[in-house]
Amino acid sequence: MKKDLFYIISISVLVSLAAANQAEELKKKENIEFEKGNYAPGEELKYRLHWGPFNAGRATISVSNELEKVNNKSTFNIAVVGRTVGLAEMSIKIRDSWKANIDTGTFLPLRASRDIAEGKYLLKEEVLFDQDKKTVKVTRKHPDRNFEYYDFTVPENVQDIIGGFYQLRRVNFNKLTIGDTVVVKAFFDKENFNFRVRYKGKVKIDTDAGEFNAIKIVPLMPKNKLFDGEESVVAYISDDKNKIPLKAEVKMFVGKVKLELTDFKGLKNKVNIIPD
Repeated sequence: MKKDLFYIISISVLVSLAAANQAEELKKKENIEFEKGNYAPGEELKYRLHWGPFNAGRATISVSNELEKVNNKSTFNIAVVGRTVGLAEMSIKIRDSWKANIDTGTFLPLRASRDIAEGKYLLKEEVLFDQDKKTVKVTRKHPDRNFEYYDFTVPENVQDIIGGFYQLRRVNFNKLTIGDTVVVKAFFDKENFNFRVRYKGKVKIDTDAGEFNAIKIVPLMPKNKLFDGEESVVAYISDDKNKIPLKAEVKMFVGKVKLELTDFKGLKNKVNIIPD
């Protein structure tokens, strides 16, 4: 159960953990136009996770106030922190932290890490990206085990999970038509895979942080025992230059999970929020 809940929270927070090797795409958009200036140091987004009627968790996505040097390159230092609360703590106590350093020039990851604490399951991991050589070095540590080291070959311009999420925020959805599929190459958990996200148009969406003009997207999910169909995850991001995630609804065989924005600050651009 701990790993199932871990993936639920991860997918919801990051909007689009779509596994590799989807068999079919309806319309794949080949030439995606990416924007710049969608986020900046000091941005902070807060979320509440609901499992049915219960308040099950909280999450924060933030960009550090200061840029950080990695391999003499300036990077955005981004963190995603998630935890269970309330009755969910009785089932499994989760304290997860993910971090990534994204090159401010290329918007590609140079370093990523995660510190996972889910009940008795503990893991510390660091991934170093060499974008020029198309390789990654992974260092892992479980309690009471020796360090594990792995080297992998990755595709050109590969993202990590957080980088893939922020890359999605840079997509110019005004250049897409409903049904187009955006694909972002990524590396996670010792495996290359693709983010595959289908554009579904524009809507208005209500959240705990207010009502927004929004973009509706659907991460394409593989067949598995957890999610109820290929389009079991529906997500909404703000229809403005920030493109912050507003809400995600996850349809599962064991019920529905909803992630919702509760607060935000430090956004670089004007927020497209609908006034009361």
